[in-house]
Amino acid sequence: MTKTSRSIFQFFLAVLILISIAEAQWTPRNPVTGIQQQPDGVVLTLQSGTLKIQFCSDTIVHVLHSASSTFPSLPDYVVVKKDWPGAKFSFQSTDNEVMLTTGALKVVVARNDSSITYRAADGGQLLQEGSRKLTPVEVNGENTHRAESFFNIYGSHEALYGLGQHQSGVWNYRGESVDISQDNSNIAVPFMVSSKGYGIYWNNDSRSRFNNRFANYMYVSSEVADVIDYYFFYGPDLDKVVADYRDLTGQAPMFGRWAYGFWQCKNRYKSQDEILGVAKKYRELHIPVDNIVQDWFWWNRKGEFVFNKNYPDPEGMVDELHHNNFHLMISIWPFFEPGSTNYDYMDKKGWFVDKFKFAKPPYHTSGMAVYDATNPEARKYYWNEINKSLFSIGLDAWWMDTTEPETEGQEDNILLDRKLAVGSGNRYVNAFPLMDTGAVYEGQRSASDKKRVYILSRSAFSGTQRNSVTAWSGDINSDFFSFRRQVPAGLNFALSGIPYWTTDVGGFVFGSPTDPAFRELFVRWFQYATFCPILRVHGTRNPDENELWSYGPDAQKILVGFDRLRYRMLPYIYSLAWKTTSEGYTPMRPLVMDFRTDERAQNIGDQFMFGPAILVNPVTEPAASTRQLYLPNAKWYDFWSGATVVGNRMIEAAAPLERIPLYVRAGSILPLGPEMEWSTEKPADPVELRIYPGADGDFTLYEDENDNYNYEKGAYATIPLHWDGNKSTLTIGDRKGEFPGMLKQRTFRVVFVHENHGVGVSASNEPDKIVQYSGTKLEVRP
Repeated sequence: MTKTSRSIFQFFLAVLILISIAEAQWTPRNPVTGIQQQPDGVVLTLQSGTLKIQFCSDTIVHVLHSASSTFPSLPDYVVVKKDWPGAKFSFQSTDNEVMLTTGALKVVVARNDSSITYRAADGGQLLQEGSRKLTPVEVNGENTHRAESFFNIYGSHEALYGLGQHQSGVWNYRGESVDISQDNSNIAVPFMVSSKGYGIYWNNDSRSRFNNRFANYMYVSSEVADVIDYYFFYGPDLDKVVADYRDLTGQAPMFGRWAYGFWQCKNRYKSQDEILGVAKKYRELHIPVDNIVQDWFWWNRKGEFVFNKNYPDPEGMVDELHHNNFHLMISIWPFFEPGSTNYDYMDKKGWFVDKFKFAKPPYHTSGMAVYDATNPEARKYYWNEINKSLFSIGLDAWWMDTTEPETEGQEDNILLDRKLAVGSGNRYVNAFPLMDTGAVYEGQRSASDKKRVYILSRSAFSGTQRNSVTAWSGDINSDFFSFRRQVPAGLNFALSGIPYWTTDVGGFVFGSPTDPAFRELFVRWFQYATFCPILRVHGTRNPDENELWSYGPDAQKILVGFDRLRYRMLPYIYSLAWKTTSEGYTPMRPLVMDFRTDERAQNIGDQFMFGPAILVNPVTEPAASTRQLYLPNAKWYDFWSGATVVGNRMIEAAAPLERIPLYVRAGSILPLGPEMEWSTEKPADPVELRIYPGADGDFTLYEDENDNYNYEKGAYATIPLHWDGNKSTLTIGDRKGEFPGMLKQRTFRVVFVHENHGVGVSASNEPDKIVQYSGTKLEVRP
């Protein structure tokens, strides 16, 4: 052995020794003393406590650790799938270890310390849970435990993502510590994914922490626990990890088609006349828009759901908006102010968690209370009052503000050290947004199946996707610094398993539409938001206007251009929405989802894919005219020019104010509809199919009735599209399914994109082929 090879051997031997001793030497080992094989896994008796390993499927493992011989049963509001088919697995026990093996995964428990090592089928190590602790504590008068698991990732170069939405500007959480605690602009979701192709859902509703400050050790802990309870998911494709997590916690329903268009909002419209006037002007200017939003203080008192005198005819206002093809979203809070019968009734019932001790005019009154969303009767009453006053007159969507709930002036959540209907507030503190949004979702679903639920919530938790929730990033500042931080915040949120997310375009506080610097910020933010799951503007402005014409004619031209692009993309976006509901897909996609093994892509948190086709590169620096970006290993088309670029390298892309760099992956099929002023103004016909040669590709075009739940009963249609690069052939497959109002005959304008052909926002004047489609398979060639 040469001196060099001996040095290399000694180095790797030292690393292996470090890895093998990477356990909590300060804590006694907890060996396995008994084994009971189960049909779905194994129960291991430990020197201290019991460990249960259950296969939900061949790639999903449920782990439970109890300090006793039993596993206490407590309400679980997040996990909705409790019964699993299990998985075929082999069981092997030796003097040193217990091994359970499926076709995709090996789970190895060391007998000497009960550590769990997760390995891929080829034997490669994914993760090791080195030890776990349940420390007895008293919290909020309850005898419980503090839970902690130590995960050993020594020597791994993996990146870590998810965990909700946070404002630190961090994309890869390797070497970071993340608090799982709700706050304005910080959303707690205890679901983490790794670039190695696995995910962990830490099933605990109390305040928790994922601590990886020393990059080789990760400690996951919670303040209140009776058991350590987590799920391990293996893909390795991250779409599979997220889809399996949604299978566990609930699928995301479809929104009405209108919700994927443009929303107009500001802080705030102050009268019926103002909101109707803005809607009228949008239609007069022919600017595409579907939704207008009424922010707070439309009421006499919070929680009373009665319009104030500035809205003399609420039902007439809603009717007029509907007549002009607008939807109306309205702000509702979990707070109730004294002076109403609602307040008195809920107070008498004991449905309040706590009350404000003094007034804070004009926002909050003394005695204002937050209701207990864990109380099923309180949730039912809350919805009934909304239904009676708002849904019954035609309101379309719910802006559920302060769903953390807001604490204002104190760090700790108001639920802490309070008693809730379900038990200790400390135990369930992070679940408030799930329960609060659930009140409205379940209420509306029980009231009608004619209108799809839409909820915009300032906070979220595991499972809120099943309540038709879009989270927004909270009350963020109006500057490039804050804008820049929203991009990784949104991408980590996407990898937290909740597919719908948005921001206040321009930031919430503060901005002036007459300030050239703010106009630039607003334009850049709007360009980015065009490719977010939901496109909405909002914020506090001086002067008090936030409409697209408020920013001057030059900015208006750019803004309306991107708005038009959003509407042209609706066939693409709506089809992605169906894929999200039916397959657990993620529409706003960090590069690591499509290029997981590309180390450079793993660490890029300011670019993303919008669906399978479009690479979006937000411009987050002021006065920029170029943008450096990374093109992963593929052939790419410049969306604006059609020029091709070979990937696997950094480039300097042109980024004048009127556009952001957009690249389309070779093999993409991009369906673009006709221009329209609202989402259902006309059928999506003709559809322009832009084909980007250079690789094979597939896309499924989806359509339904646009805004009811008949799709859940099978009332929808899909058209499969396939591009065969070798044969230069587009196959438009047989249509599957049908629904009332479906186009029996339609036109596809096929464009084979190349330089200066099939580019930009507008439809191509010279499509390569125009084909009539009646639902049966046909082939198209250049």
